Amino acid sequence: MLLHLVYHAIKGIIKLAEDDEPVQHLDSALYRRKSRTILQYIDFATNAMINDGKKIDEVKANLLKKGLHEDHLDVVLDKAQRAYKKWVNETGGKPELTVFELYEQSLKNVSSTPIKMDTHPGEDHALHFCTLTNFDSYYNINGRALLSTIANKALNTAPIIQHKEAAIRQSTFAQLGGTPTNPFLRVVTINNFTEAVYPYLRTTSKISFRTEQITEWDNGDPIVEAEIEGRLNNLYPLCFFATDYAVNQVIYKSRPEIEIRLSAFVLELVDVKRNTNDTRQQPRAMQQNKNYDNKSYFSFEGVILDIKAASVDRFCIGCIMALKLNCSDRPGSNNIIDAYVTNANIKANKILKGMLVTGVLWFQGEIATELPFSEKGFNC
Repeated sequence: MLLHLVYHAIKGIIKLAEDDEPVQHLDSALYRRKSRTILQYIDFATNAMINDGKKIDEVKANLLKKGLHEDHLDVVLDKAQRAYKKWVNETGGKPELTVFELYEQSLKNVSSTPIKMDTHPGEDHALHFCTLTNFDSYYNINGRALLSTIANKALNTAPIIQHKEAAIRQSTFAQLGGTPTNPFLRVVTINNFTEAVYPYLRTTSKISFRTEQITEWDNGDPIVEAEIEGRLNNLYPLCFFATDYAVNQVIYKSRPEIEIRLSAFVLELVDVKRNTNDTRQQPRAMQQNKNYDNKSYFSFEGVILDIKAASVDRFCIGCIMALKLNCSDRPGSNNIIDAYVTNANIKANKILKGMLVTGVLWFQGEIATELPFSEKGFNC
């Protein structure tokens, strides 16, 4: 009897200890950019004076804006000014343009349509990872560990595209039992340091696009992410997250007319009551969804033209759909894009080819135009 009481007493103490144990909190971001070192701030200040012609007051203000503590300001400015004076003495204050900078300058000279530039704090991609897996998986320590595993795998592969110190690598989820061809996890590095991680859906279809505004995500230095706003086929308004901005930002800024590969991740998918299960039915025009801070989210109706099973692992299963979208109320304004949806985000009993569906899309894209042979070195 005594042993029985002791057993239950110990069991009760253990339960109380477990109840008092704090729940582990997961940061919404899979990856956050690391704090800058003093040397990085010195490099930034020096480059601002040499390459951008910034005055000392402007450099000081920018350093504080980028997070440098006031206690270190004098040291950083002193080192940067010394480097600047040394450069002036050695070069006479006239920087020599590299081949790429001459190329960039020539593009700016021929650019006929000015592209507006803006900045925004950006996102941490938590919502986008939830469209890749699902909310419960992403906000679970095991699910987070699996994504980190794939990110590390990508880091051990050769870049698929790079320019100077910026490189983009990617990996599928085949290692976890996912589909070996699509979707992917993309990792952006600068000088081999990770700066951004986000989901990526590869597509082969191309569409013409005219850029009107670039909104850079000011979440660290250097800038590696942005949303591109403009018009599909020079007609229909659209905004997408540029998955290649870290390496192709010169082209985005200097070429208003580009060809892009456009795809999307589905935040929510619902069936439409007026559905006829006919691929010829016409969806209503999509519109930018104002419930999100950024502009690459659109409410849509679409007709499913094709469905292929796809998965991240054996728990996070979904599909890639070929969606016929209506960009406006004008006749002939349909476009077909590939979109990934995880089963957790499907709010319908089932989805079928020919079905009319509605929901919210997050658009992403990248430059598709092959550069002339003489220019390929700048983009690969």
